[in-house]
Amino acid sequence: MKAEILALVQKIGAITKEVLVGHIGRGDVVKATWLALVSGRPAFFLGAPGIDKTGTVQAMARKVGKCVFYDALMPMVVSAEQLLVESTSIEETATSNGGKSIRTTDTLGRAANAHVLFADEIWKAEPRVLQTMLDLAKGDGVRHEGQQVKTPLLAFLAASNELPDPEGNLSAAWSRMTIRVKVNPLDRAGKGALMKARLNRARTTASGNTAPVELALTDIETLRKERVSVEIPQEIVDTVLDIYQELVNDKPAGDFQWAWDDDRRFGRVFDVLQANALLSGRDKVCKQDIAVLEWLLWDTPEQIAAVKAKIAPYVRTPHTDAQELVDSLLSPSGVVNVVLGGNRGKGVEALTQCESAGTEITRLLGEASDDVMRQAITALGQQVEKVKADVIGVVTGVRR
Repeated sequence: MKAEILALVQKIGAITKEVLVGHIGRGDVVKATWLALVSGRPAFFLGAPGIDKTGTVQAMARKVGKCVFYDALMPMVVSAEQLLVESTSIEETATSNGGKSIRTTDTLGRAANAHVLFADEIWKAEPRVLQTMLDLAKGDGVRHEGQQVKTPLLAFLAASNELPDPEGNLSAAWSRMTIRVKVNPLDRAGKGALMKARLNRARTTASGNTAPVELALTDIETLRKERVSVEIPQEIVDTVLDIYQELVNDKPAGDFQWAWDDDRRFGRVFDVLQANALLSGRDKVCKQDIAVLEWLLWDTPEQIAAVKAKIAPYVRTPHTDAQELVDSLLSPSGVVNVVLGGNRGKGVEALTQCESAGTEITRLLGEASDDVMRQAITALGQQVEKVKADVIGVVTGVRR
């Protein structure tokens, strides 16, 4: 891959880490937003109000220089003009018969000027407003006063705590939400981490020590252009087709027939796979990119588990095995977490688990298929070593 692209991928990784320091447990929102930015396909977040969907996206937008973020609470938008028009001027001129003519001129702004648009509670929008939003989502601009107006939109993002009525008139709009992510509230450990992050963020803001902007709008455009060049091997196409076919054939019959019948979605699936490969530093779609299908092939939340189960055998790699190992080691209810919480009694057991994990990660590193995977597994190994050092610190009393 080109050095320029790899440098941008590294910057995106750094931005992601910075954003997640203050937005605990929202890695899926961050990743889906990057995929939307690079693929040009809309993303939808299903989740209750107050779980930091909008805030996470806005934090990402702040990391892109001169990026305009627009957040629209759709039930409060009563007209397309409210969504698009920043101001209206009135010009009065005299007519030849002594009368007056009045002409109004709109200056577009708001959603029409946004690079990142977040449509909250999208299914509660007025029909005419929703049509304007969908025009924006297409990326071709919007119609205003009889003319097609180009907009700078890079990512169309939407959210709701509910799905549209499958029998209603919103099914066409729902079908255009290519990337679909279910966002869950934080668990107990996550809420505890959230409070620490809030305190740290407040102190950082008070000290004026803020992170510099990492990306330019032109960098996003560069990645979007490069995405098209990412190779899609025929074996990947065949694997995706196999997954589609297996889902359709599974019982109850017909649950996934909608996905097979949607040819437009099938094509856009590969746009997102390309974006995922690019954001992982690769110029070719590999089997690990197929994991993204869990955000592309469900129509109701009840189908998510079935999609994940179907994908799982196709996406296992040394990296996924290493990540699963680390996730298990650092489980909130695991022995390591108990020791890090101050319980020395299980110190020997925790150290044994860390050493076992380190040995297994070393073995998996030898099975890595490329440099990107080797780097990822190496980072996981370093994470395990740091955790091991923290456990030793608790056991020896150095760390309290």
